[in-house]
Amino acid sequence: MKLLTLLLITWSWSLGLFAAAPTPVEILQKADEVRNPSASFTMVVTVKDKDGSFSKFEVKTKGKDRTLVKTLEAAHSKSNALLMVEQDMWAYIPNLKRAVRVSLQQKLTGQAANGDIARMRLAGDYEAVVEKEDKDLWQLFLTANKKGLTYDKIRLWVGKDGFKPRKAEYLTMAGEPLKTADFEEYSAMAGADRPKIIRIKDAKRPEDFSILEILSLQNADFPEAIFQASNLGQ
Repeated sequence: MKLLTLLLITWSWSLGLFAAAPTPVEILQKADEVRNPSASFTMVVTVKDKDGSFSKFEVKTKGKDRTLVKTLEAAHSKSNALLMVEQDMWAYIPNLKRAVRVSLQQKLTGQAANGDIARMRLAGDYEAVVEKEDKDLWQLFLTANKKGLTYDKIRLWVGKDGFKPRKAEYLTMAGEPLKTADFEEYSAMAGADRPKIIRIKDAKRPEDFSILEILSLQNADFPEAIFQASNLGQ
């Protein structure tokens, strides 16, 4: 009887461990929550490129699919505002006095693409599987489930210490590496530890890089009107 009881306890304990293991979708959702404080937030981010050029942006995000990016200082950008609604994106060009369609993949500055600051959430956009796992990290492989996203495929390393993203490798449709990103200097922002620095490098030329630094990040709410292309020039 004692042996049977011990076996039942061990079996139940093993089942509990198995049941507690997060799914790939849950890992990705938790990793998103680390980078994004809520459904609606604002942040100020700078981008420093290899050549020393400097840009500064104010980002307002509402929900998963609406982001307004205002250029505060620009090194190379010809637009003073970007608007993302779902997978569609517009840039307002002051010289033209109108908004033009652009893509999430289009370069913002240096190694940073428009989507790197306009669409930070991955869950829902990508199908996730666990490629590898050790005692410290999950290695996820993400495949885009819709067209027009910033990257077709992503390999993402997520720490088991609070689901913190550690590194990403951005890939082409054929699986060839394009860029890598390191998430660094976790700091208290908007009520949780979040990566303050994102270091993006060209996969073939790692000396070609951009450093994104989040200067501020906080919960906020915005009127729907600011996420309309017709209001970009205002």
